[in-house]
Amino acid sequence: MTPSERQLGRRSALGLALILLLAGCSGLSQQWTQAWQAQRSYHDGLARYEAKDYRGAIPYFARALAHDPAFDDAGAHLAWSYYYVGDYPQATRHFRQALARQPRWEGLHTGLGWSRYRVGRYHLALEAFQTALALDPRYRDAAVGRAYALFELGRYAEALPQLEQLTREGAFYVPDGNSDVEEVRSRCAWCLYYTGGYQQARDEFAKGLQAHPKRECLHNGLGWTYLKLGDRAKARESFQRALQLDPNYADARAGLAEANR
Repeated sequence: MTPSERQLGRRSALGLALILLLAGCSGLSQQWTQAWQAQRSYHDGLARYEAKDYRGAIPYFARALAHDPAFDDAGAHLAWSYYYVGDYPQATRHFRQALARQPRWEGLHTGLGWSRYRVGRYHLALEAFQTALALDPRYRDAAVGRAYALFELGRYAEALPQLEQLTREGAFYVPDGNSDVEEVRSRCAWCLYYTGGYQQARDEFAKGLQAHPKRECLHNGLGWTYLKLGDRAKARESFQRALQLDPNYADARAGLAEANR
């Protein structure tokens, strides 16, 4: 090889190295741009999410994921945003996608559980809540969901201990639902009713009515409990109060007919 050929070879090698370096810089620059755009979209979405504008947040979180498919916080917030706007099938889909990347994130399992719960898929909801609790036994949102799913499945004896504990503790959270302790107390009272603890059920319904005297479902539950205890006069009174609050309450109307027999 002549000196000129060697020099040309060196120049070619240097040129190739420069091209590769520039290409690498260009790729790196593109990656930084994508990451910056993902972060910007995420923070714009987060501002709307924190303001409870969940529908407005959705396109921003989706854009963040388009720029960075590994942006797990954006994926989780996108799933919850769909949940809060009531699009439970989409929420389920996005929770599942997020879990494919983060299978040990208990919050995602809990979100999947609530999404399934809202469409009446209680067996699948229970499975998701139990997975979340296996990852974190102290995760209260998942504990509430598990108790609610068991209740809806008619597994009252299993739901009762958890509902009693939640009622005693008095502080819990149900995503986009009634987080009032009396809602849990009502379910607890019904569990007692269905498992034959009528006197305890009566006491729990009565406690609930002390806090919420205009909650027709509690009057209705108390009426059915009085029927089981053989006090038809008090049962009629409870059903009548329930119907005053909601004249179309079919279960209270059926209870009143039973009490009048």
